[in-house]
Amino acid sequence: MNARLATLLVVGLFVLGTVGGVAGPAVADPAATTQPPPSDTYVVEQDDSCYEVEALSTDQSIEAFYDYRDHDTHPDDVDRMYSSYGTSHLQDSNTSLLFLHEGTDGTSLVMVHDELDGGTAGGVVTFDIVGAPHDATWDVRNDDYDGETNRDEFVRGDGYAGASWAYIEDRTGGGALNGGFGGPFSVTVHPAFNEDADLYDPDVAEEFDDENVTGTGGDWWDGGEIDDWEALSGDVDDPDRHSLSLSEPVTVRTGSCDDPGVAYDRTDDGIAASVSDPSVDDRVPLQPTAGTGDGVQFERFDVTGLEDDATLEFASDEPDGLPESPAGTDAMSQLAVDGDASTDASGTVTFTVDADELDEPGIGPDDVVLYEAVGGEWNETTTEVRVDRGGSYQLEAEVSSLEGYAVALHPDAGPDERSWVSDVGFAGGVAVGSFLLLSMLWVAAIWRR
Repeated sequence: MNARLATLLVVGLFVLGTVGGVAGPAVADPAATTQPPPSDTYVVEQDDSCYEVEALSTDQSIEAFYDYRDHDTHPDDVDRMYSSYGTSHLQDSNTSLLFLHEGTDGTSLVMVHDELDGGTAGGVVTFDIVGAPHDATWDVRNDDYDGETNRDEFVRGDGYAGASWAYIEDRTGGGALNGGFGGPFSVTVHPAFNEDADLYDPDVAEEFDDENVTGTGGDWWDGGEIDDWEALSGDVDDPDRHSLSLSEPVTVRTGSCDDPGVAYDRTDDGIAASVSDPSVDDRVPLQPTAGTGDGVQFERFDVTGLEDDATLEFASDEPDGLPESPAGTDAMSQLAVDGDASTDASGTVTFTVDADELDEPGIGPDDVVLYEAVGGEWNETTTEVRVDRGGSYQLEAEVSSLEGYAVALHPDAGPDERSWVSDVGFAGGVAVGSFLLLSMLWVAAIWRR
């Protein structure tokens, strides 16, 4: 009888451990990430020029470092000239600055136009920043107040950000994007200074150019111009300055000048990434658009096998010439890709799925599949869950085609023989296991009689 009792105890403990332990799909350690550690090497590229630069580093957030002040942010007894006070030691008259800042909130892309109390006549500037990480937001807006005199505009689109500034004499314009710059990135700033800026007003410029006119050109611009554009690098108190052309795009990216160049531009449907000087062994990180689904976001596309210069266009749309969805399931999100990359190129697609998209019983992140477009058909890829972020999951898939992608649940996704345990949960599993164990002990006690 004792041997039978021992056997029943072992079986009961096994059942208890099995029932209590099956609680859902396994995912990678939450601390794990497919993103490499933050890079401390960056470059600024324009035309054939490339400069390796360092971020300006402080122990402040970008908002504190920039120190923008207006009537909403500071009281009457504080100087508050609708300008950046924290960067005043860097500013120069009629000069626009572009640099990276590393602080307590990570890395930011910063731009400052003109000089506070510099005796200048203001200015108008427009920047279109393409390839911006999805997490990047305008954490600093100079200006950011409600009033008829504020003509500044800040936008955030799918794969790009932009701003237009108009500011009067002795003040600055500018702002800072923060978020998503911790891993590999490349952003291209398309500038429009002076008469090319969206807020340029020829009537104001004509009034300012008239030597007989001593007044201002209105409440938002006094007719001044930007004459120089500089990229800053190194010591935050005394940085190196690289002169830039006012009329050509500038790319700021991670890496070195020896790495393949990546420049972005807007298209009618999305954004285009142009890769220059690659080799087949290079792994080139690209920023796609987000995709068609609100709960799914395409984060990064690492392409390999490029033999020559290539351009890939990303659009949050259904790829042409394909079924609306992979067979047997509805697409949660799709991404169209077009371009002239070599046919031997392949890559790794990284994307995230919100946990709310998987709230059906028995559905987990391991049921999510990336499909790739190959020859007019959807092919299933091997998709892995990389990170559980709490409210979302990061997944990754190797692809052999650069035609387009769809994220969907596997056709066989749903409750299986283990789903009743998942529905009950861990506590329920323990209760069931305990009941089974007690039942076995009761049977054993009867046998001993």
